[in-house]
Amino acid sequence: MKADFQSADASARLQALQPRFQLRKAVIFIVAFVFLFGISFVWHGPERFFYRGLAVFGAFAMAVQYRRERGLVHNHLSAVGVVTDYRIPGRSRYRVVRFFVARFAPEVPVIKYSFTAFDQKTYSGETGFGARDLHKGDMLFIIYNPDNPARNHPLGGFIFHSFE
Repeated sequence: MKADFQSADASARLQALQPRFQLRKAVIFIVAFVFLFGISFVWHGPERFFYRGLAVFGAFAMAVQYRRERGLVHNHLSAVGVVTDYRIPGRSRYRVVRFFVARFAPEVPVIKYSFTAFDQKTYSGETGFGARDLHKGDMLFIIYNPDNPARNHPLGGFIFHSFE
């Protein structure tokens, strides 16, 4: 989410943001993982292990993401950060690598950002989720843990929570 800094009260609005759980997204993920696990009982042979493994891996990854988000949204402070680096992984100067990566991997950008926390120290982070519309030099809102500002995430990169 790009920050709109035309107004002088942007920092006041930033501090007033309240988290809201996105139940619909959680239900969609749960249904997808249950479906994949159910499909594994229909198939016979090695395919069933693939679907079971995919369901378990996906559920584990989403549980880790939810726990990470929950830790940030229940005890958080907000800050304004700046995108310091923008790159697309897999882009290589070697033609052979570019050939295979372009065909099999999506071009998902990864950004690095930095922000100044309440203790006047600069912290950084990196994310790929919600980074498609951002470029080097853009400003964005950051949510961070006041006890450990190194645990942070951009406001637009949350999956299970939104901020109003």
